[in-house]
Amino acid sequence: MVKKAVLVIILAGIGCVGFFVFFVDYEEDKKISQETLSEEPSAVGTRLPQRNTQAKTAHDVQIYWTNRLGKIQHIHSGTSDIEALVTDVCTPIDIALDISGGQMYWTSGCKIQRADLDGSNVEELIPPSEGIKEGIALDIDGNKMYWTVWHAVTNKIQRANLDGSDVEDIITNLKSPRGIALDIPNRKMYWADLGAGKIQRANLDGSDAEDIITDLLGPNGIALDSDGNKIYWADEYSGKIQCANLDGSNLRTLFVRYGRLIGTAMSIPFDILNLKIYYANSPIGIALDIPGGKIYWTIPHKYKVQRANLDGSNVEDVVTDRILTLGIAVSLLP
Repeated sequence: MVKKAVLVIILAGIGCVGFFVFFVDYEEDKKISQETLSEEPSAVGTRLPQRNTQAKTAHDVQIYWTNRLGKIQHIHSGTSDIEALVTDVCTPIDIALDISGGQMYWTSGCKIQRADLDGSNVEELIPPSEGIKEGIALDIDGNKMYWTVWHAVTNKIQRANLDGSDVEDIITNLKSPRGIALDIPNRKMYWADLGAGKIQRANLDGSDAEDIITDLLGPNGIALDSDGNKIYWADEYSGKIQCANLDGSNLRTLFVRYGRLIGTAMSIPFDILNLKIYYANSPIGIALDIPGGKIYWTIPHKYKVQRANLDGSNVEDVVTDRILTLGIAVSLLP
């Protein structure tokens, strides 16, 4: 499929600077992409037919996601009906579930809200304030929620009680934090800093912060398998789903969604004169179904939720939405 990209080249001369903008065609590179799905448009708002590619015993999960139309959406993986649980949300981004408590929490641009899992009883927990609230994660037993804040005077990680009280800054002076996940058994939190190109971790109180994975292009959503000693993340700029051990060792790429410029051997993403050209149809949100051996992710500009085995094999579409899909969370059916 042919797409469009913008290539900007800046030339500096004596006493003047010239800006040249080139619109260049690109297409998805089937040779180096691990994705083998058809790029033909699917029926909007419906769940696509699924192949029986489960590596473990098949089971149904509940899938929740946010979209740019201001909705919290939901589907049972064994059905074909998408349900809009909450509508008229101002810019929902990430979502986290408290299954035992029957509630879901989401970041909504400048604030944080929650509701019952059926979408009723919407509450505002963190009122509008400076910066964009992006990733969110819950420590249910500890009665805490954690979230990232960027586009603020001080980009940071904050936490509060689950009812929104006792807000505190626990990590400050970050560059552009996005996804966040908690390793409760080991009392650690992990976050992706897209602007810094790295994944970091610290104790749950913010102490002993350290880099664990560096030199990434644009890490965004992250998810943890604490028992399996693994961290998974979606790289918004490289088009990759990757994983590593919790200490950052044994980094692996599970899925790559590349493009290439038409008529060239140049793959997207690439860098010319420090001008980075990225592939727009990249994964952002990510969630794990460990018992089912599956990893789920959103691809906003394809309006899709996709999944694969935990080793990156058997990629398939799960949902095609009507507009950009962003945050995602999954849980086992009760």
